Amino acid sequence: MRGSLPVFAVLAAAWTAGPAVAQSKNERLDALESRMDGVERQLANQGLLEMSRQIDALTEELRRLRGEVDQLQHELDRARTQQRDQYLDFDTRLRAAEAAVTAAQATTTPGSPEAEYQAAFNLLKDGRYGEAEGALREFVARYPRHELASNAVYWLGEAHYVQRDFPAALAAFESVLRDYPGARKSPDALLKAGYCQFELKRFANARAVLTRVVKEYPDTQAAADARERLQRQPAEGG
Repeated sequence: MRGSLPVFAVLAAAWTAGPAVAQSKNERLDALESRMDGVERQLANQGLLEMSRQIDALTEELRRLRGEVDQLQHELDRARTQQRDQYLDFDTRLRAAEAAVTAAQATTTPGSPEAEYQAAFNLLKDGRYGEAEGALREFVARYPRHELASNAVYWLGEAHYVQRDFPAALAAFESVLRDYPGARKSPDALLKAGYCQFELKRFANARAVLTRVVKEYPDTQAAADARERLQRQPAEGG
């Protein structure tokens, strides 16, 4: 009996301590679960924060792209307006010249320089610009001092201009002014030289040339067109 008493005491102590140990383990488990919940909440919050940042970045990118689209649309509209104005201007001048040529047809002798000029002009009128360029160049080469030579060079410039070959057009219009001083087409050639400078984005040169048109030929249609373009130019980017 004396030998078994310590064993009983040990068992009794273990029985008494059992609930306390279990409670301690539960508390530790609760603490771990609480920490785990905290970690999960933190991860969730971080995920939401990152998602929010991504949304903000995408929103900013969308805003930037919309701005670029608006700018491209504006430039497209402006280009369409300029192209329409170019064709309207060309058509107006072509019709006026066509009327003058028609009036002169009755006195045109087949095979004469006038007939060759008219044939080249007809190509231009029909929209056969490449052929018209060749015919006009040939006319100027054969009859450089003919009274229609300055007209031929001017219309060569118009053929280049309507095809948007602005460097070649500018060279032709400047040739009218340089090689045929006082030519009837001088006001129009100076005006279109200003237009070419504008299309080539040489805005200061364009303003200077268009201002010359107004000063040197104040009572012409070319001067009226130059004034209108000068008023429009700042809004168009010059």
